Amino acid sequence: MDSNTKRSLLVTVVGVTLFVALLRFSDVLAFAARLVDLVLPILAGGILALFINVPMTGLEKRLKQLFRKAKKQPPDKTLHLLSFFITLVGIVLVLVLALTLLVPELVKSFHSLYLQIESNIPRWTAYLSAQDADMGWLMHWLEGINWEQLLHKAADSIDKVLVNAVGAVSATVNVIVTASFALIISVYLSLGTESLGRQAHTLVCAYLKPRHAAGLLRFCRLFRQSFANFLTGQCSEAVILGVLMAFAFSVFQLPYGSLVGMLTAICAIIPYVGALISCVVSVFLVLLVDPMLAVRCLIVYLAVQFIENQFIYPRVVGKSVGLSPLYTLIAAMIGGNLFGILGIIFFIPLTAVVIELVKEDACRRLQANGNQS
Repeated sequence: MDSNTKRSLLVTVVGVTLFVALLRFSDVLAFAARLVDLVLPILAGGILALFINVPMTGLEKRLKQLFRKAKKQPPDKTLHLLSFFITLVGIVLVLVLALTLLVPELVKSFHSLYLQIESNIPRWTAYLSAQDADMGWLMHWLEGINWEQLLHKAADSIDKVLVNAVGAVSATVNVIVTASFALIISVYLSLGTESLGRQAHTLVCAYLKPRHAAGLLRFCRLFRQSFANFLTGQCSEAVILGVLMAFAFSVFQLPYGSLVGMLTAICAIIPYVGALISCVVSVFLVLLVDPMLAVRCLIVYLAVQFIENQFIYPRVVGKSVGLSPLYTLIAAMIGGNLFGILGIIFFIPLTAVVIELVKEDACRRLQANGNQS
């Protein structure tokens, strides 16, 4: 079979497949959703492994340099395992520190809110009495309620409540199981990075043509470097934003400055979504203390966020990834709709690599067309 016949057969098969897929589009979407649910733990585990691998690789290089100077070089496997556990302990310590700062402040804020409401109840009651508030309408409304009929309706709706409760419990268990599998997969991937890399390299070179194998391996190298640059730049930007937010809160005499700075630094690792989360939580915390200060808190937060987006983010993260704000927003939107927060973080460096490869291919084609003309 010659190449033209193969090409014609391939085009025919692809065309028929697309036609059948369009006819059964709902079934195709259901199959795609089922497939995403099946591979979601693997994808989430791979993304978590990429997260762990970035600081772990840098730490492993530092340990090799340190032991090389001491002239006591342990095996590479030992250094790899040591760097993994140090990285894991560091991540856990950061999370524990954040929770240690956040939870007591939240408990304190809710307790303060309770005390304020309790102390203001007599004042509110006295105000209503002074205004000669007529509460007779409330008593008339309560007397007109058919409690027996209301109880019958409540009993009839128990089945729906139970179904919704079972669905909520099932969804929660599904999330916990998926997260557990993703965490286990990320640990295995992080510990077996070198062996898995060699196996993947062997399979790619064995089953693909040399040109295609070289292109795929180059894509993987570019993506790994782009993801490392993105994560490094995002963490640096998060620290800068957290410090700026804590400083701004102290300057404008807003409460919870250190807590808001820590919360902002943690949430800023997530592009776009993290800023919204930290803003809502910060305004809510200040609102519990003084409602008038909440407006000032919102203005200060948005002002610092604007300065950071205009002057800091493009220089810190934009240069490290090489992606324009428009493409960054599109990548975050697509990744977030597909895989949530992890998809946002994963798709930004992926889009940067794809755009870089498309630019190189376009330049190559333009040069070829120029030489032909």
